Amino acid sequence: MSDAPESPYAARERKYNEEAERHAARSRTVSNLRGLSFAAFAICFVCLALGKAKNVSGPGCLLGLAAFIALVVEHGRVIRREDLARRFARVNRDALLRVTGRFSELAETGAAFADAAHPYCDDLDVFGPGSLFQRLSVAHTRMGQHKLAGFLRTRAAPSEIRERQVAVRELAPLLELRQRLEALALAVVDPGPRRREAPSPEPLLSWAESAPVLTRRPLVIWLARILPFFTVAGLIAWTSFGQPVWAFVVPALLARLLLAQAGSETARVFRAVSETQGAFLRYGTLLAEIESLQASAPLLKQAQARLRQSGRTPSVEMRRFERAVGYFELKHNGMIHPFVDTLLIWDVHCVLALEAWQASAGRHVREWLDVVGEVEALSSLAGLAHDEPSFAFPELASSMRFAARGLGHPLIDSARRVVNDVNLPEAGRALLVTGSNMSGKSTLLRSIGLASVLAFAGGPVCAESLTLSELDLITSMRISDSLSRGVSHFYAELKKLKAVVDAAESSAPVLFLLDEILHGTNSLERQLGARWVIGRLIARGAIGAVSTHDMGLCELSPDLMARVELVHFRESVQGDEMTFDYRMHEGPVQAGNALKLMRQIGLDVPLA
Repeated sequence: MSDAPESPYAARERKYNEEAERHAARSRTVSNLRGLSFAAFAICFVCLALGKAKNVSGPGCLLGLAAFIALVVEHGRVIRREDLARRFARVNRDALLRVTGRFSELAETGAAFADAAHPYCDDLDVFGPGSLFQRLSVAHTRMGQHKLAGFLRTRAAPSEIRERQVAVRELAPLLELRQRLEALALAVVDPGPRRREAPSPEPLLSWAESAPVLTRRPLVIWLARILPFFTVAGLIAWTSFGQPVWAFVVPALLARLLLAQAGSETARVFRAVSETQGAFLRYGTLLAEIESLQASAPLLKQAQARLRQSGRTPSVEMRRFERAVGYFELKHNGMIHPFVDTLLIWDVHCVLALEAWQASAGRHVREWLDVVGEVEALSSLAGLAHDEPSFAFPELASSMRFAARGLGHPLIDSARRVVNDVNLPEAGRALLVTGSNMSGKSTLLRSIGLASVLAFAGGPVCAESLTLSELDLITSMRISDSLSRGVSHFYAELKKLKAVVDAAESSAPVLFLLDEILHGTNSLERQLGARWVIGRLIARGAIGAVSTHDMGLCELSPDLMARVELVHFRESVQGDEMTFDYRMHEGPVQAGNALKLMRQIGLDVPLA
């Protein structure tokens, strides 16, 4: 979030906006010329039909038509270039918002992945407005967003974390490639002034993964191949050679009967491919980009290998699919389709062509889209590594620990971010964090948590260095009561604390973060309960941090004191002005600031 990347992104946004305007101007010119060429064709055609100036109108008609067709093709190219340039401009505008701390203005918040029951996501603002997901995500497809959410919600195995780190490091400097992937993904969701959700590919995937139906009916196949010869021959015999109309009607009726028999299947296939085929085909350019990536990272090479499982590359298979669907599009023409369908049994042949594609490529489509999602997720982490060169890739330790130097909160702008060292060197160790209101206790806990989330996702962390072991992260920080379910604030906190203790009772190593533990009860009960919880967690070998306002909680038993490090945050007061340095200091805090804050906002409470 430093200022350094701002200028390149701003310059790139201007460059692509200017490029889009040039294409828009060319588009208007080509559009006008297209209109003129069609007008010339129409005038020449009328003159030719009236028999006037045939030596001029004939060639003029051909030239006008040829020019019109060429300009239509060129106009399509120009429109696509303009659209791509505008998407590149959008990509750089979004990147600029990320690096200047305005990422909360971005459209993708990941709110759909928020889950209050998750062990840490709600407490750490992993999803939703102003979240880690919103800062990271350059994923626009459904698969990409789900894959990134999965990275952030679930701790990967150490080997997978290391593979992701290698891939993220390789992608980080490839700005042009990453932005091209993002721009092409934007084309899938077809953003406009009113952004639409990415269309679900599930109907198409369900059809692609199902077994072909018409292909398994040989009688239908052979009738579809033979009947068109009789229908066409009958039509020619009737219209050109004076044969009875039955020569055409009989095979035509048989054709309609065959189409009726296959009607339910052709309708099902048509719905499956036509509802999402536009978005699906736009994945083709994304897949082609991934196919051609010159990758050395094992994870990226594995992704490319997954694209070739059918024996053909997805880009080739997509062109086959596009041709087959293109033939089926005749179904939209209500005037021509019934006649062509009767004459050639068109719908059945289209379904057979699609089922041939389904048999060879259909079962691989979900894998292709999963690869797209994985590359989008890795690209999101790579973008963070590129934008924040001071962030470090963590090291994974075999023995239980969390040791960070220069640890900060990744969602706080670098100009305001204050960093601290945190060291939990072995199992059964904890920080007990005391301090004034607004002094930074909760921010420290969230910094520890988000560093763990990013580390276990395979990304860089907001620290000079971080060494940590495999840990199950679980938190109790943000408590939500529910009047509708009869759950009080204190009882809701007890349920979250029980989940933390239960996690520590399991065999998996746990990193716990508890903010203002048991603040919903009286001081004596809070101290007794909190000491038991901390003691239980430490006894089970968990590591973590606990924040509290209650100074009595610092009076721990000698055996606990040997395992707990007391630290605090403080404020400075000069006159009526209170400031915070957000630095972590050794030992317990000496005084609170609640009364000072009350007086500062106009509540004239006595200080003693």
